[in-house]
Amino acid sequence: MSALERLKPALERLLAGGSGTVARRPARLEARLVFEPELARVRPDISDHEIRGKLLFGEIVGRRSFFQVAAWSIAGLELSARDARLLEHLGVNTQLLDPHIWPLAVARRIAARDGPLARSVIGGIAALFTPNITIEPVAAFMRFLDEVQAAAGSGAPIEVFVGGVLHAGRRIAGFGRPVLGPDERVPHALRLAKRHGRGNGKSVRLALAVEREMLRSKGLVLNSAGLQGAIMRDMGFTPDAAAVFCALYFFIPILAQHAFVAERVSTRRIAR
Repeated sequence: MSALERLKPALERLLAGGSGTVARRPARLEARLVFEPELARVRPDISDHEIRGKLLFGEIVGRRSFFQVAAWSIAGLELSARDARLLEHLGVNTQLLDPHIWPLAVARRIAARDGPLARSVIGGIAALFTPNITIEPVAAFMRFLDEVQAAAGSGAPIEVFVGGVLHAGRRIAGFGRPVLGPDERVPHALRLAKRHGRGNGKSVRLALAVEREMLRSKGLVLNSAGLQGAIMRDMGFTPDAAAVFCALYFFIPILAQHAFVAERVSTRRIAR
């Protein structure tokens, strides 16, 4: 029996609201899931918690912002206060809550059927993590920039390299937006990046050079995911860590859909 199969009954009880004894004892991890140094640990010996070697109460609380701690936890990056503020502003820049956006529509449908918060979040996140929507394209474009940088380092002009990729039939993530057209968030994100000293980084310059060729060849311009990936690459994020970090932005629209619909479903029920 796999670990997931062993966990399934406990997860089903938790989702049903009856945790039994599951939440009353620490979870046991198989040896293959335990690492040194560990990501984090409870430190009852000093009444503290440790995250990547830093003490939460002794070294972090009151000294680091939420996004600085998120970057440290997810990526092991010591973000400057300025970079953390930029990432926060970029998160605000991408708070699109229209329920016609697919992941938000999924969360709304689940909430409307009296689905608990856990199911709304799981459904919305499952719809969000696809190759075509927001999060995965951030990582995919960062990996493409690795290729572009390697090609440029070997002497290949960027336009020639990009043209060859397109000629081979590859799709380049981070460009275009099929439903709504050019991404209205990009000019605002560029202004924010410039204001916070990240408008002229190597990755941003590479991204804009790729955009010039994409516009010439395909009529496509950089979208919000592509620019976000370029900015975060300049900050030192890996593609996987950047994608995980960006998920923080999109929990808010999904949670908002659940709260908005659940409140109205409850109001209708009371009215009846």
